[in-house]
Amino acid sequence: MSDTMIVLVTVPLVAAFVGWLTNWQALVMIFRPLKFRGIGPIGWQGILPRKALKFADDVGRMLTERLISPRELALRLDPTEMEQLLASTLDAETLALTREAAELIRPGAWAALPEPLRDAIVAQVRAQTSQAARELFDKLQGISSELLDVRALVTRELTGANTGRLVMMFKRLGHKELQFIEYSGGVFGFLIGLLQAASWGLFGIWWTMPLVGVIVGLATNWLALKMVFRPQQPTRYLGLVTYQGVFARRQAEIARDYGRIAAEQILTPRNLIRLITEGAGGERLARLISETVAERLDTEWKKVEPLVPVRVEPEVLTRIKQLAAQRIVARIPDVTPELESYIARKLEVARTIEDKLAALSKPEFERVLRGLFEEDELLLIIIGGALGGAVGLVQGLLAMG
Repeated sequence: MSDTMIVLVTVPLVAAFVGWLTNWQALVMIFRPLKFRGIGPIGWQGILPRKALKFADDVGRMLTERLISPRELALRLDPTEMEQLLASTLDAETLALTREAAELIRPGAWAALPEPLRDAIVAQVRAQTSQAARELFDKLQGISSELLDVRALVTRELTGANTGRLVMMFKRLGHKELQFIEYSGGVFGFLIGLLQAASWGLFGIWWTMPLVGVIVGLATNWLALKMVFRPQQPTRYLGLVTYQGVFARRQAEIARDYGRIAAEQILTPRNLIRLITEGAGGERLARLISETVAERLDTEWKKVEPLVPVRVEPEVLTRIKQLAAQRIVARIPDVTPELESYIARKLEVARTIEDKLAALSKPEFERVLRGLFEEDELLLIIIGGALGGAVGLVQGLLAMG
């Protein structure tokens, strides 16, 4: 076989390899490395890790504005059911709290009371504790948008030390689109390689190789990226072929994956509970518990004060309020497992997000993944052209030899 024939046969194969390689490398550069690698300002960090804060904020904004709001989450939790769920824990605290309150009012008074009277007092306190718990949950629903800062939660769970989770999320959501981009590079590269071989056969000029290599790299990356998202609706071409963008075609499947990831990795019951029990949310919850307990105690004290045979100083009442609030706050970790199970059952995060995401219009749905490529799409295309030109240069030099 002549050298010319060898070139004509191998050029399309090499072009296919170049098309695959440039697309594969472009995808790698989207996700890796997680941290900047280089010397001084010269180096690279994956597009997604480098802009993790922006992408995480986009995810949080979509979740809260388009898919599931904090208010919607809170309204799915029934205050009466929540109180019943915690009834056993509240009951366990009632006896101890009542005894301590009585001791604060008059040391030794509780032990001196007849047992039937103690039981009646405990029953009354238990009823008021349950009422206070329902009032507390009603108030929590009213300020759910302030307490449930879902966007902050998303940012925390997808950035910093959790940036790898963000990368995993986008890889899982777009795995078929990523595969399409990678393998289509080989197919398009082969087709363009046929033109490259034809130009070599006609002109035999070595520099046509790197020139066409640049074209291969640019064209395959650009075309693959476009075909992922366009057209958004099934479109017939030349009366023969019907095509729809890969991402738009998979809306139902991606919606299901998105809902599952959000429920399992981000909006988990544990994360939601932590959001309102730790940090600024925990401080706000503690204040709300103290206010609710104080309001309930003040209301009931006005009813029973004339019946109490001893004077109760205001500071004693304040101490009782503090004691009650402290006991409730301290028991929150003990009831977390029951709360997690109840919240998971009532919120149905995965199904809600799946249903709403699947119902979005195609342009709205495209924003789920489009930004991942749109941010540095031109850069990825240029990188493809540069790699294609480099391989084409090697081809040209070999052909000359």
